[in-house]
Amino acid sequence: MVDVSQLPVVDIHAHPFLNPGPLTPEQFVDLTAFGGGSPEYMEQGGVDVTSEVVEELQRVKRETVYFKRLVLDLAAFFDVEPTVEAVVGARNAAIESGYTDYVRRLYADAGITSIVFDFGIPLPILDIGEVSGQLPIDVVPIYRIEPLIADLLKTDLGWDEFSRAYDDAISDALTNDGYRGVKSIIAYRTGLDVSPLSRTKDQGLLALDAIRRGLGGGSMKKLRDHLICRAMELCMDHDVPMQIHTGMGDFEVNLVMCRPSYLMDLLRFPTFRGCRVILVHTGYPYHREAAYIANVLPRVYVEVSEGIPFASTAAWDIYDGVLAMAPVNKICYGSDGYKTPEIIYSSAKLGKQALADTLNLHVERRMMTAPDAQSAAAAILAGNSSELYRIG
Repeated sequence: MVDVSQLPVVDIHAHPFLNPGPLTPEQFVDLTAFGGGSPEYMEQGGVDVTSEVVEELQRVKRETVYFKRLVLDLAAFFDVEPTVEAVVGARNAAIESGYTDYVRRLYADAGITSIVFDFGIPLPILDIGEVSGQLPIDVVPIYRIEPLIADLLKTDLGWDEFSRAYDDAISDALTNDGYRGVKSIIAYRTGLDVSPLSRTKDQGLLALDAIRRGLGGGSMKKLRDHLICRAMELCMDHDVPMQIHTGMGDFEVNLVMCRPSYLMDLLRFPTFRGCRVILVHTGYPYHREAAYIANVLPRVYVEVSEGIPFASTAAWDIYDGVLAMAPVNKICYGSDGYKTPEIIYSSAKLGKQALADTLNLHVERRMMTAPDAQSAAAAILAGNSSELYRIG
């Protein structure tokens, strides 16, 4: 049987956070639940946010299987009743006794040793040193290009200065600021159907000129397509991985254009074949597409975050679907945890359980040997990500 209990975990995808301090049960739910809306979301739709509406939103957040699992994991850790109130009470007491020590004990229980953080969220960008100082694990920062693009679009820079500032900011982040990779969420903005021919400087120049003159005509998409191509070239120059969001996200994601298959033309284009690209979230619910792409394209990887833990019972299906085609050495564990340390903890517990179950089933099916399965567990949970980001 595959034993994951003592295996270390490198979480390849999460978002940085600072100690939020003691929380009410309602605040804890709002910070840890996935989806379900917010008072601000309702207000923007003209809904009067009464106490009844707030209670409605709370019920939606609490009634997901993911959230129920989170409460169960924390109740077991604290040895309290599996209720939100009991868990939050124990959590607050632990934090008041020392936040960093609490996180150390929490993460040690799940074997979490390193986390790759996308510092593009929250905004304004958190200080890497401050985040590292509060967390008793190895913090690996990666650089998201969208905040940079937004800042540059606020200027009146011409194309030469714009493109130079873009290149310099990314290069400086990778060379001097400690970032070990780059990420794009272009799936949220204009979709993943990026032509590799967008790499030409003329496309960037013409697109920015059209934006500056208010001409529209798809100019924003053309500019973003060019800039993601340029980011991939810079990743190759600096020998770091590129993460690209695919599949599920929050309510703003372009769900129609987020399928991993839209990236095929870009990823197999000769210019970009040398770039190590990680398909974030394995494109869930299109994870089988992502696994296929990782199979046929030598430097494309997949990571299982967001589907694990937020799609709850889908964790088993995600691993089963991804293992069907993706090479074991190109599958990485991740959580997409944010705002509090507890999401990352519960995700690791679920991720280990589902992975062990899936690999044991593969052994029973005579798809691999027991030693192969044990080796695969170690690679997926930590080894592959450690190699990509030179951890340890």
